[in-house]
Amino acid sequence: MKFVDIIKEMPDYIGSNGRDKNTIAEAEKELGVTFAGDYHEYLEKIGLACFDGHELTGLTKTSRLNVVSVTVEQREQLGNIDASWYVIEEVGIDGIVIWQSADGSIYATALNSKARKIANSLSEYISK
Repeated sequence: MKFVDIIKEMPDYIGSNGRDKNTIAEAEKELGVTFAGDYHEYLEKIGLACFDGHELTGLTKTSRLNVVSVTVEQREQLGNIDASWYVIEEVGIDGIVIWQSADGSIYATALNSKARKIANSLSEYISK
């Protein structure tokens, strides 16, 4: 089952409208990244979503949930994060931030600790 279908079935799902490919490409260019396939599809079909205690970043005018704004801010705060990663979620507990790489791998960072891989895809991440 695709990530977008999985989250639409999650408790308390609230989603937006998808974003066009040009808007997505502009965000990738601004960050200097390539979004993983599952995140790209999420942006294209949903754009922004919250569900079951998660608030994923997306493409929105709300800076605290905008993938570009949040990623730039977190890169500045952490300083040594992989430049090809982008933020998919700020957990809001102990400074935990969830990142994704172009290959779809999911990483977690926290204050004063090294990044660690926690999942192979967005679907795996939200299923944990």
